[in-house]
Amino acid sequence: MNNKVWGIHWFRRDLRIPGNNSLRWNWKKSNRKVIGIFCFDSRFLSRSDFSHHRFAFFIDTLIELKSEMQKQGGDLLVVDDLPHLAFDKIFTFLREKKISLPKFVSWGRDYEPFAILRDQKVKSLMENWGIEVHTERDHLLIEPWEFKRSDGKGSFYQVYTPYSKQWFAKLNTPEIRARIESHSTFEHYVIRLENNNLEKIFELNWDTLLKQQDFPYQDSLLKFYEENKKHVRIKIPTAGTKEAFKQLNKFKAKIENYNVERDFPSCDGTSKLSIFQKNGSIVSSQIIYFFNLQNQFTKEIVWREFFYSVMYHRPENEKKSFIAKYENIKWENNKSWFQRWKEGVTGFPIIDAGMRQLRDTGWMHNRVRMIVASFLTKDLLIDWRWGEQYFMNELIDGDLAPNNGGWQWAASTGCDPQPYFRVFNPWLQSEKFDHEGNYIKKYVKELRDAPIAALHDPDFDRSPWKYPKPMVEHKIQKNKAIMLFKN
Repeated sequence: MNNKVWGIHWFRRDLRIPGNNSLRWNWKKSNRKVIGIFCFDSRFLSRSDFSHHRFAFFIDTLIELKSEMQKQGGDLLVVDDLPHLAFDKIFTFLREKKISLPKFVSWGRDYEPFAILRDQKVKSLMENWGIEVHTERDHLLIEPWEFKRSDGKGSFYQVYTPYSKQWFAKLNTPEIRARIESHSTFEHYVIRLENNNLEKIFELNWDTLLKQQDFPYQDSLLKFYEENKKHVRIKIPTAGTKEAFKQLNKFKAKIENYNVERDFPSCDGTSKLSIFQKNGSIVSSQIIYFFNLQNQFTKEIVWREFFYSVMYHRPENEKKSFIAKYENIKWENNKSWFQRWKEGVTGFPIIDAGMRQLRDTGWMHNRVRMIVASFLTKDLLIDWRWGEQYFMNELIDGDLAPNNGGWQWAASTGCDPQPYFRVFNPWLQSEKFDHEGNYIKKYVKELRDAPIAALHDPDFDRSPWKYPKPMVEHKIQKNKAIMLFKN
């Protein structure tokens, strides 16, 4: 490999080959001689919001990606080290063995506080080694800095409606349409993948490059993690680009009714694409291209991008309330109440159904996420950060910016929040969105034979079904919550 031009693509949350712009750039510049690397950051594995379920799904996604790379003549090395340390060790090894260093290292941009600091450190390392860095937009269609307010009130949009208006205005510009149209080959790629008919588009793998036995990283880490899923207690969904495309097609049959069915948890009318978006098996621009979206579902994509914009411009939001004065709220933080909320034994059937769905599947319907978040913060008067972290611990699709934004919205502490004096009534929400009780009875099994009236009535006697009485009285707690905010 002496004097040969080649490159490394650093995979992060862009775990796919089709429509991966920075990988494609590297592939062209290196004349197909680009290989992949993924680094497990030990700080990520020790974060308080770490999820064993999400990690297991991530491992399965990496296994699928590695297989796809190898089928096409390439490779993916997975290492257990901090990125800047891993790259430094690899480059030092290559220099000692008189193997040419990569000409390029590429990656897809990310916008979370942790990722920005990490990437700055790696970029500095590349500059020290004289290696060209190339980054491109990836999991967002429109990046946070591409919006400029025209009203002179701050540097970024803090309210969804004006943000979404500009987002939709940009959607039809030639530049953004080109980003979407660039995914025209996505479906053809997946068809070839399903038929095991992928072309050999890569011309380099790690074995060919190294031809050494004392390389500092051995290619067994994925197998180790795959065999050690001892903390996983739920069925992990099938991962990878092929499965993401299958989910797209499943949702295709439902999307016409999305505007009507999206709020009803028993309808299964949501896309369930978020678990694939989290890892980058599929991205917003591919979804928009596939559906040629102009309907209600597009707004869900915009909400996601809005929350990323807010997190990018206000990184302190990860730990603090967006509205500074609400950082001083005197939450009651009753630990035993929090435990009952987590276990789904609050005596509020819609709350318990949602929390048990989360516990049993690693996912929760979006309408129910709002209801249980409002209940924790406004009925139980518990700090939104407790609930946010628990969601991240349990959700397979747990994603920092949307999760943080959703929780602060429900708690009335965030940007464009639910006004603090508007508090979800869990009984009314239950009756409106699960009127027949099908969702409740699916997850709160002790109420399967209870009359529908019992599911939406706080005064109904639940003792025949051995189900607890409501742990608090909603009206009293609502008034307490309003006073907390007023004070």
